[in-house]
Amino acid sequence: MQYQSLFCFKGLDNGVRFAVISASVYFILLLGFVLLGQSAALLVLGCLLAPVLGLSAYRRMRDAARSSWYACLVLIPLCLFSITLVYAASLALSLAILVIAVLLSLFFARLIPVGKAKFYHQGYVGPAVTLRSSANRRRVEPSLGGHGGVADSDEYDAEAPHAYEGVSEEDNHQWQTSSSLQGFSDSMALRQWTHWAKQNQKLLLGVVAGLGALVLIGGLFEALSFDAEPISELVQETSEQVITPIREEAKIPDGFSVLLENDVLIIRWLGEKGSEGEIWSLASAQGDRSCANLSFNDGSHYRPILVEYMPDTSIEARFSPLDTRGIISDIAMRGSIKLCGYDFSLKGSQSALSKNAVFIPYL
Repeated sequence: MQYQSLFCFKGLDNGVRFAVISASVYFILLLGFVLLGQSAALLVLGCLLAPVLGLSAYRRMRDAARSSWYACLVLIPLCLFSITLVYAASLALSLAILVIAVLLSLFFARLIPVGKAKFYHQGYVGPAVTLRSSANRRRVEPSLGGHGGVADSDEYDAEAPHAYEGVSEEDNHQWQTSSSLQGFSDSMALRQWTHWAKQNQKLLLGVVAGLGALVLIGGLFEALSFDAEPISELVQETSEQVITPIREEAKIPDGFSVLLENDVLIIRWLGEKGSEGEIWSLASAQGDRSCANLSFNDGSHYRPILVEYMPDTSIEARFSPLDTRGIISDIAMRGSIKLCGYDFSLKGSQSALSKNAVFIPYL
C-alpha cells in the first residue's frame, strides 16, 4: 500500500478503500482500549487517527462529486467514540455510537463514483501513485500524417481513463526502485502537507494547543477519579459501619423478643401475614388503634412510636429511648403485656433478659 496516499488531498478513494480505512481506524481504537483500558492516551490515539479517516472521506466525496464538507460527518462519531471509551461507564453508549459510525461509513462507501477514472491502485487514484518516470512525460497527439504533436503532462488528470496504461513493466520496476530510495521525505504527500502547514500556521498551533489541553484535562480527570475512588469507598464503608445498627436480643419464652438498638427498645413477634409497611405511627396518630398502647397487667402503659410489618412477616414496635428503662423493668417484673391485640405472658422474662449482659443495667 502507498502509505503516502493516506494523507493525500488531491486523490480519489473508492468505496472499498474508504470502508477498509474506516474499519481499521475503529479497530485500532478498540485494540488500544483493550491494551490501555480507560486511559487518556485513547484521546491522543483518536486525534492521530482522525486525519486518516477525515482525508479518506474527503477523497471519497471527491470521487462521488459530493460537497467536501460532508467528510466532517465521519469525524463526529469518531470523536464521540473516543470520549466514551475513556470517560463513559456505559458499554451500551459506546456500542450505539459504533453502530452509527458503521452505518455512516457504509453510506459513504456505497456512494456511486461519477468521475471517469477507471483504474484504482488499491482503491486509490491520485498523485501519490503517479509514476516518477511519467511526472514530466510528454503525451503524443495523433495526426493524419503519422507525426505526433507533443504536449506536456505535469500534473495528474483525474479524468484520464487510461492514465496508467502504456507503461512497461521495466519502467514500473525502475520507478518502484527509485521511489523506495527516494523515501517519504521527497513524497508528494509530504510536499502537500508542508505547503498547507505554511499557509495555516495559526490553525495548526490552535489544534496542537487544543490537543494538549484535552490530554491535560483528561489526565487530571483520570488522576482525580482514581484518587477519589478509594476515598469514596472508605467513606462509604465507614458510613455503613456507623449507620448499620447493632441489635441485642433477648427471647422471651412466650414467643416474642425484646431488642435494643442504640438505646431504642423494640418488641418483636411473628404475627399474621400482612402487607409490608406501617401499622401504627405516633407522629400521624393513624393506623391500628390497638397498637397505640403497650399495656401491662398492672395498668401501666407506654406509647409506641412506630409499629410496622417487616418483610419476614414479623411485627416490630419501636419505643422512645426515654421509655427504654421503664419498659425493660416492667417486662422483668410484671405478669403479662398486651399490644396490637396480642397477649403475651411474661413468665421467665427476667431470666431471659439476664442472659444478655446488655439488659442487666436496665433491670
